[in-house]
Amino acid sequence: MSSIRYLGVKIFSAGGIATALIVPGISLADKKEEKERDQRSLFDPDALERGAKALREINKSPYAKQVLDVTKQQEVTKQQESREREAEFRRQVAALEKEREQVRYQEERQLEEQRAQVGARMKQYEDELARKRMMAEHELQRQRNAEAAKLQEEAHARQEGERLRIEQQIQAERRAVEQYAADLQKQIQREKALAEAEGRIRENRDNEDINRRAAILRYQEETKKAIESINAIFSHLGNAALELLTDRTKLLTAVGGVTGLFLGIYGAREATRVAGRTIDRWLGTPKLVRETSRFNVWDTKTWGSMSSRVKSFEEVKRDFSDIILPEDLHSNVRLLASAASNTRKHGAPFRHMLFYGPPGTGKTMAAKRLARTSGMDYAIMSGGDVAPLAGKAVTQLHELFDWSERSRKGLLLFIDEADAFLGRRGDNMSEGLRGALNALLFRTGDQSRDFMVVLATNRPGDLDDAVLDRMDEALEFGLPRTEERKKILDLYLDRYIVKAGTGTEAGSLSGRFSALLRGRKLISEPIVVRGVDDAMLMETAKATSGFSGRELAKFMAAVQAAVYGSQEAVLNPEIWNLVLKRKLFEHQERLTFKLGHHGTAGDAAVISDINSL
Repeated sequence: MSSIRYLGVKIFSAGGIATALIVPGISLADKKEEKERDQRSLFDPDALERGAKALREINKSPYAKQVLDVTKQQEVTKQQESREREAEFRRQVAALEKEREQVRYQEERQLEEQRAQVGARMKQYEDELARKRMMAEHELQRQRNAEAAKLQEEAHARQEGERLRIEQQIQAERRAVEQYAADLQKQIQREKALAEAEGRIRENRDNEDINRRAAILRYQEETKKAIESINAIFSHLGNAALELLTDRTKLLTAVGGVTGLFLGIYGAREATRVAGRTIDRWLGTPKLVRETSRFNVWDTKTWGSMSSRVKSFEEVKRDFSDIILPEDLHSNVRLLASAASNTRKHGAPFRHMLFYGPPGTGKTMAAKRLARTSGMDYAIMSGGDVAPLAGKAVTQLHELFDWSERSRKGLLLFIDEADAFLGRRGDNMSEGLRGALNALLFRTGDQSRDFMVVLATNRPGDLDDAVLDRMDEALEFGLPRTEERKKILDLYLDRYIVKAGTGTEAGSLSGRFSALLRGRKLISEPIVVRGVDDAMLMETAKATSGFSGRELAKFMAAVQAAVYGSQEAVLNPEIWNLVLKRKLFEHQERLTFKLGHHGTAGDAAVISDINSL
């Protein structure tokens, strides 16, 4: 048995029987061509001749039958082996077929994955194209809106210019009319005065003789009286002088009396001047101080602050309970108050501070409460008062610091708008401001046990570097957040609305006493609150984003005024929303003014946004 493997075809030959197994994956035409090529390659004539010769020899041999049986047996054996090999190769073909199916499945799966990836990439590409197209459309729409807004602003500017021109023309015509009326009135008054003068002149001319005789008689009478008085005076003085000169004792007494009188007058004047300077030095308030707690007999809170007892942390926290600040800032201010109180107790030097942030965020209020809670006096001055003093600013600043050092309890000097005279030194700074800056730097160069300086500014970047170096603490007072605005609204609602008319909102003892002195009535009709609940306060707190604490206080004062302006003292949601819309519009206008716009552009849009609330 022989086998030949050629191009994937395996041919088995056993006793003239050829069996071909075709490997899967080869076409029928290829198999036929390979079979014919194998047959041609296996055909050998010499082998046939040798086979025939062998058969003849076998036939002549006496063992031919045995040889034939053995040959048959061998052929059967070989056929059995061939069938086994054929079964084995069939199994191999089945395995190859299975492997081919697996390969085909893997190829189909890879093809599907590739198709899915291509589809995903196509969708991603389509999404990118759609996004780019949308961005292009948005950009085009934005450009169109910008052009429309620009055209609207130009049209509004033209309208505003035309309105201003017409208004100026009307004002000019009105001034011309008023000037004509004034000139006419002056002419009438001049003519009237001339007529009256002419009348008096004519009357005097007619009565000239009578008036002359009367004047001569009055002159003669007055002259006679004067001569008689002079004679009497000189007669008495002559007698007194003669008596004084003849009596030496009276002369010495008179000289001593006159000398003592002059000495007494001069001494009293000088003593009064010195006493006045001393009293003004110890009890007077410097001109730069706008407000102070020293020697304020009307403020009962000042009396309470005169105690030297150091307050506990809970007492300090209670003192700051009516000041609404962010929690971290509130904690820092309370800690500073406690630290200042302990500093004064132990005689340690005070630390200077910088409060910065937008206006109306509670910097001055926190400084006052810090001084009162720590048991110190406070004094408030404005940096804008220094610049007009020019060369006198240095002298008055030194007087202010000397006055601060004489405080028995220690003094907190709060300088508002500090950037007005403590800005960066440059060529454009005047000599007066430069001297004032150097004076403050000189007085704050060393730590002081008598006073604490607290600077407040809206622009800390404008302060001089040396001034910033003097500050030991810097606290930022930002705009209140929603929670703080809600607490501020609750506080001022209780102060201006709930307690209005009960007399408790009158303020301190000095305010109530002054009001009583002026005859004002402190007890008025209380305000009834209907429909304004906690939810409305929260909505208002959310709507008033960007408001400072001062703006919220003004809003609540405007609500009180609107309630008193109505027929009944009743606060309802209609009044509340009306005042809220007006204050929101005013806030927007104020922001517009800060940005340098005309203040009227976009009013319709702002009003629409406010009405949507």
